[in-house]
Amino acid sequence: MAENLTQAIKRAKDYVSKLTSDNISSSDNIDLNKVWQLDNSYIASSTVSGLVIIDQARAHQRILFDDAVKSFKLGISSSQTLLFPKELKLSSAKLSTLLDILPFMNKIGFTIRKLENKSIVLESIPSDMPWGDEDSVISKMLNDFSKASKKDFSNEILIALSFSKRACIKHGDVLNVSEMIELINRLFGTDEPFITPNQEPILYQIDYKEIKKRFNELGL
Repeated sequence: MAENLTQAIKRAKDYVSKLTSDNISSSDNIDLNKVWQLDNSYIASSTVSGLVIIDQARAHQRILFDDAVKSFKLGISSSQTLLFPKELKLSSAKLSTLLDILPFMNKIGFTIRKLENKSIVLESIPSDMPWGDEDSVISKMLNDFSKASKKDFSNEILIALSFSKRACIKHGDVLNVSEMIELINRLFGTDEPFITPNQEPILYQIDYKEIKKRFNELGL
């Protein structure tokens, strides 16, 4: 697994090197006055040298991962309080996992408490997490953690990886122009705006020269 991870990191670094050489090193190089959502899954805009297409789910995943890691390092997180506390219905196995990682969950913005009657109550969620899917996100995070290889990553990284994957904006989510611009700006405020924590590309650039070449090949 270590060898596969090393190869993935090398490919990601090569990809990042190519993108930065193509002048997409910051959101300043993207025309934020012209952004469109494609198939409710991708954000398209123009750059000096071509077009850029951003995967909205992967972009948000990178943002959430970086925020979670910073919360662990700095001990500071931002939360949004639920209108009504929600009791979590968990199997005995999931409850055991939750109790093991409860301090880590609370550090990234969740407020989860075990009451005297042994029930588990969710009171708040991380501020950048969408409303309405809390039970599913937490349940999937518990599954991820119980199946993860603890020897490869720390508990903090495992939680950050799972949270960013489960709580991010999804393909199919409709975004307005303001939300797309905010997502782009926040993406380029992260340490690695071109790749996800799992070393997947976040954006793709199409050079104007390539577009012209394709049309010439078609005889247009």
